[in-house]
Amino acid sequence: GGGGGGGGINIPSTPQPDTFNGFQFVRPDTQRAIEEFFRTLGQIPPWVWVLLVFMLFVVGVIMWFVFLLLGTFGIAGVIKGTSMADQALPDAKPISFNAIFKGVKPQYLKVFLLYLGWRILEFLLGIFLIIPIIILAACTCGIFALLLVPIGWFIGLILNFTTIAIIEEEQGIFESIGRAWRVIIRNLGNVLLMFLILGIGQLIIGLIIGLPLIIVPVPIIANLVISGVRTIAVGLILSILLLMVFMPVVIFLSGVLRAFILASWTLTYRRLTGDAMVEPTVISEVS
Repeated sequence: GGGGGGGGINIPSTPQPDTFNGFQFVRPDTQRAIEEFFRTLGQIPPWVWVLLVFMLFVVGVIMWFVFLLLGTFGIAGVIKGTSMADQALPDAKPISFNAIFKGVKPQYLKVFLLYLGWRILEFLLGIFLIIPIIILAACTCGIFALLLVPIGWFIGLILNFTTIAIIEEEQGIFESIGRAWRVIIRNLGNVLLMFLILGIGQLIIGLIIGLPLIIVPVPIIANLVISGVRTIAVGLILSILLLMVFMPVVIFLSGVLRAFILASWTLTYRRLTGDAMVEPTVISEVS
């Protein structure tokens, strides 16, 4: 009989990976600092968070109000400047900012109230209609959502024509809304043609302007594919730098495109209403 051996086969043990803790790619001291930071946040009293949220809300409302003031002045300025340039003689001097400001000033409050009311109405409609819109879009496989695009463009056209009527004809807000509706209905064919030309052109040019933003996530994606998550900071920094370079250019070109579209609609409105302002009067002869 053979003697029983007590020896076994020694299998070298392989190091087991550590349990994922969410911070495997950072150094231990950095991990401790992050944990200490979140621990400190947990010790802050709830009333401080409530006050912080309230302050952020107030700051957000003030910034929104300021941007609305500047935005409506820009819209009114483009409309008034286009109108003044259309009326100017061929050898006239370039229109100054001061002249545009003086022309916009008498009607600016009505323009601002128009856009303020529309933003508030848009917000309220969004709150009450967001769930029905999502349900209808899901039930129609997205077809209903596509129908909202021309509806939004038409509402934007009504808003533009109303603003033009306020500035050009110095009418009230509700009178200008009715005026814009009548101009569109009476010249529906020409308006639809211009609507298609400017709408399709704006869509194509807008996509071209936004193309540089596609390059922004390329460094971080390439970093993840090549070296993984451990050196993700390099790709993240490069993507942030590209975003800082491209975003101002995209915003500027988008503003130029918006001004061109608004100026085109202003000229269209002036052409459509140029002959309608003087209506013929039938005079019957009395024998």
